[in-house]
Amino acid sequence: MTSSDRQGPITLGEQPNKQTVFLPEGALGKHLLAVGQSGAGKTSLFYTLISQLEVPFWSFDRKQDYRHLIQDLDDLLVLPWTELRFNPLVPPPGVLPRRWAQVVSEIFGHATALLSGSKNYLLKSIINLYRVYGLFDEVSPPYPSLHELELVLELAKISYVRKISNYRDTVLNRIESMNLGAGTIFDCSEGYDLEELLERDVVFEFDGLSRDVQNFLMEIILAWVYEYRIAQTDRDTGLNHVFVLDEAKQVFSVYKERQDAAGIPAIDDLTAKLREFGEGLIVGDQEASKLTDSIKANTYTKLLLSTGDRKQFDAMADSMHLSERQQHKAQQLQVGEAVLQTGNNDPVQVKLAEYRLEKGITDTELRKSQAQLWTELSPTPRQRPSGFEEMLGTQNQGASSIDVVDDPSPSVSLSDDAQRLLEDIVEYPFIPLTERYESFSSRHIGYKAKSELVENGAVVERSLRTGSGSRKLFELTEQGRSYAEDKLDCDPEHKGRGGIVHRYWQHKVKEVFEKEGWTAKLELFDADVYVNNGSTEIAVEIAMEDSNRELQHVEDRLETGFDSVWVVHRNTEVRDGLKSRLKEQGLDDRRIVFHEVTELEKLGNIWS
Repeated sequence: MTSSDRQGPITLGEQPNKQTVFLPEGALGKHLLAVGQSGAGKTSLFYTLISQLEVPFWSFDRKQDYRHLIQDLDDLLVLPWTELRFNPLVPPPGVLPRRWAQVVSEIFGHATALLSGSKNYLLKSIINLYRVYGLFDEVSPPYPSLHELELVLELAKISYVRKISNYRDTVLNRIESMNLGAGTIFDCSEGYDLEELLERDVVFEFDGLSRDVQNFLMEIILAWVYEYRIAQTDRDTGLNHVFVLDEAKQVFSVYKERQDAAGIPAIDDLTAKLREFGEGLIVGDQEASKLTDSIKANTYTKLLLSTGDRKQFDAMADSMHLSERQQHKAQQLQVGEAVLQTGNNDPVQVKLAEYRLEKGITDTELRKSQAQLWTELSPTPRQRPSGFEEMLGTQNQGASSIDVVDDPSPSVSLSDDAQRLLEDIVEYPFIPLTERYESFSSRHIGYKAKSELVENGAVVERSLRTGSGSRKLFELTEQGRSYAEDKLDCDPEHKGRGGIVHRYWQHKVKEVFEKEGWTAKLELFDADVYVNNGSTEIAVEIAMEDSNRELQHVEDRLETGFDSVWVVHRNTEVRDGLKSRLKEQGLDDRRIVFHEVTELEKLGNIWS
């Protein structure tokens, strides 16, 4: 089948009354999310969607599921990672090297769990490398690769400041591991021409690569296409291209989203912005609870398939705002059935069309079918300027003085209702979404205002559970913060640190102690919440995740000399993990008290 054979709306299946269910192809430009257990029919659904697309698609394939489509789709290019050549340090056409250095450092940091200090060090190292290659003087390629970046880090002058030395060691460790795990992928000055590949269907096979390498490749390719579209001003031109990501929690991981110290992940911001440039996402996973709030909020079309797990069902049902009756029906879904919701429309039950495909394409058969296509994708071998290592020695000190280009994302234009909602979010950050809707003349108008803020990248939705239920809060992005300051004359500064969920619990803990008659302060003596009653001093640390970072905070408070350190944790899993880490470190736990956030609610009714 060729692209010219794919016309009209996409047929998904039929309702129980045998009425055919169609999905306008343009809806994919606003993204699609499908969640269901293994064997529920997600892959067949994705085959159905792909086979009817009128625009090219790129699939990130971790299980060799999509190579078999070469039997049905003419000119499909399948690239196992052993055949892939890609240089992440080559900017997309029209993108300045300084801007691209910033993007690469953000994406690499998110994919490999670097915090802000290490990301900044990586950024300066990339800029330093670009200077050595003369890229700021608009000199023609060659471009440096990640292997040259590794050498830059190895030869970097070691600072006597412990933190700077730690940053260098951390970044070097990540780059070394990335180059080692990626095999020959990054071994080029210029890889395959992605601009040309955007005109064809491509399956990128990542089976066999480490998780970090997979994550980085998927995220940096997404970012490459987005930055390319901005540079080409491909805005509001309709659907141009579609990404397909099964097992999407690797890229859209809620755990990375909750790492407050790392800031809002770049991939969260990217999700909302892609749609403006004609890039659609078809995203699937088995576990909705492990997907970011951003991807669940930014998908116009949602399909809930059979889940088999109450936690995953609840996460998706909550995202789709299913009523109790609708949830009861959805719990009875069989294999190949789904609940479909588009936008704010009522959900419908669908018997999905079955896509029959023999999955028998072996590596040998794939090579025989694709060998000629692979040879046509000739990369440029790695090259270094003469005297490369000597030049590094003279350039090492220059990186810190180079200015970094700010995000050139287009300015936001918001309706009066969206501006009003944004002002409310800035002024009252912890009000639940349902209460915000009450200030509008109708819930529908409030929902449209919320969707406008999310789609324009001004805010990111965050979910949290309290003892009395769940609520949605909004995290201001840099774009939203700038809009509030410049256009609304609002002060977006906030008390507390970290993300909106972390700050929410800081304020609630403070209120609990104040209700009990204690003095409570945010961020005093480096504690999330400092409290005392005249004779006892307590440092409260809000622990959202089981991590060494949380453990370090507790250890620092103990060394400060507090009478007690309270660890207010999100759930029992976080508590048990931190207790295990404490035991491994041999820390004195007699001064450490653990409380789950829901336990504190028993002290008063201020959480409602």
